[in-house]
Amino acid sequence: MNDLKKNKNYVVAKVQVNRRTQAAAREAQPVVARSVLQRISKAQAKRQLGASLSKRLAVADQAPSPARLLSASSVFQAVCASFSAVGLGLGLIQRSGYMIGGGALALSLVAMWVLLSRRSRAHEAVHPSLKTSDLADPEALARLDTAMENMSAQAPPEMVTQLVQLKESIMRCMSLMRASTDQGSGVTEEGLYLRETVRRYIPDSIDACLLVPSKDRSTLVMDDSKSALELLHDQLQMIQQRLDASEAKLSQMAGEALVRQQRFLVSKTNGT
Repeated sequence: MNDLKKNKNYVVAKVQVNRRTQAAAREAQPVVARSVLQRISKAQAKRQLGASLSKRLAVADQAPSPARLLSASSVFQAVCASFSAVGLGLGLIQRSGYMIGGGALALSLVAMWVLLSRRSRAHEAVHPSLKTSDLADPEALARLDTAMENMSAQAPPEMVTQLVQLKESIMRCMSLMRASTDQGSGVTEEGLYLRETVRRYIPDSIDACLLVPSKDRSTLVMDDSKSALELLHDQLQMIQQRLDASEAKLSQMAGEALVRQQRFLVSKTNGT
């Protein structure tokens, strides 16, 4: 056998000589500062959480209410009344029974429309819709948004999902309470629990967990053989269950008007 190292007709190398089959050298990865990674993580957490509760509820407060749309309906009512009056006047001039009857009927319908609109307007004045400030303190909402953003920037994905579910439950409960025409609904058991959930329950649990060093939150046993993150998960789960119960009760209360209408129609149908 020829010794390749001693034979001058061969070239020996430790790497592949053919550059086409040679693996490309890996480029050195740039070192990213820890502060940059923290900012990126916080931005990703904010994107997962979505818009803050304060912004979403502020947009809901600015949504046009039926009372703001009364001006347009009033103008349309005036136009319809004018055409009806003109038709009635032409019928009297031409002594046309059809035009007189049509004009009188149109005026009657417009008059009924105006009467119903005024009753609705009076009902809105007596029972104005609830605002976010009636249900939760704006400063408490801002604190809750900050606590959720801080926690989500350091929490595992499943806890971020849990925070998102809590936000959606709070939004739905507030929407149901805002839709209620009863001003006293804000001081019911559900209203008080929702207010305290925003003001104390969720932010206090999150802030207490954030006091534990990040390196110990998932490893250090705190109570009942559970870590800080596990305890926070259990506390948020208890709050979620109570919010779900409140949402179900508020939905039931929202349907009471429909139930009363059903009973009324049944009684009229049966002739009682």
